[in-house]
Amino acid sequence: MNTEDKTNQIADFFSELHKNLHSKIRPYEDSNFFIEDEWKKENLGRGTSIVVDQGSFFDKAGINFSRISGESLPISSVGNKDNSVDMPFFATGVSVVFHPNNPNIPTAHLNVRYFCTFKDGQIFEEWFGGGFDLTPYVLFEEDCINWHKAAKKACDSTNEKLYKAFKKNCDEYFFIKHRKEHRGIGGIFYEKYKAESLDDGLKLSQDVCEAFTNSYIEIIEKRKNLEFEERDKEFQKFRRGRYVEFNLVYDRGTLFGLQTGGRIESILMSLPNDVAWRYKFDDNLTEKEKNLYKFVREPKDWIDGT
Repeated sequence: MNTEDKTNQIADFFSELHKNLHSKIRPYEDSNFFIEDEWKKENLGRGTSIVVDQGSFFDKAGINFSRISGESLPISSVGNKDNSVDMPFFATGVSVVFHPNNPNIPTAHLNVRYFCTFKDGQIFEEWFGGGFDLTPYVLFEEDCINWHKAAKKACDSTNEKLYKAFKKNCDEYFFIKHRKEHRGIGGIFYEKYKAESLDDGLKLSQDVCEAFTNSYIEIIEKRKNLEFEERDKEFQKFRRGRYVEFNLVYDRGTLFGLQTGGRIESILMSLPNDVAWRYKFDDNLTEKEKNLYKFVREPKDWIDGT
């Protein structure tokens, strides 16, 4: 298989993951609120963004597929300067974020992607990245446990050592340094993962997507009819402010998009609409909110209970 056929095959694989995610989440939102936007950008690539903007179920939701290429790989995609940065590259993947209106349902994020660099027209180096994390506003420990069990199962299908390492990566990555807080209760995160074979890497991506989707739908089904108070909405908007801070200051996916001259509407689709920054709001938390903060400030081993 030549290089072009291989990258096309990989992009088609991620495009199918994108379509499957959309089909599974579509029943939860009024079809009138879905915006399906196929885009192309000269000298960069193309993609499909499926967005809900102020929907009946989601305040904001985005399911994005892209395939891009360029002459120089941004540093944000590899974490530090190395020889890969100065080479032509190809990248494709799926990124997802859900911000439900009901604060009993957490915000959820997923990303799976493939990168490769070229030398003399051939693939020189290739790797995978991805993961998913959960940002609750009302803590249901059962949901957190099941979320991490699903993550572990997805990792174990490739290698039983991966979950522990990927969870640690997630806890360290989704940390808002200037707040000394984590974005949520974590999940898994991996960068520059070199699979034993292309098929193994694609299978891990698929398993991660399926674990994310099934686990999140389980949470939706449990929590979608729960009532909430105005204070719950205030706290949700306040914590969404932390989510925005992380995405705009630290998130490498956002930085990668900006550094490649990417499509701004797709890059910033992860940001919620209904968000607030309140002065010293967390100085007077309720007991329910304090319970969540225990785990925002100190990660927990949700499977073993420590």
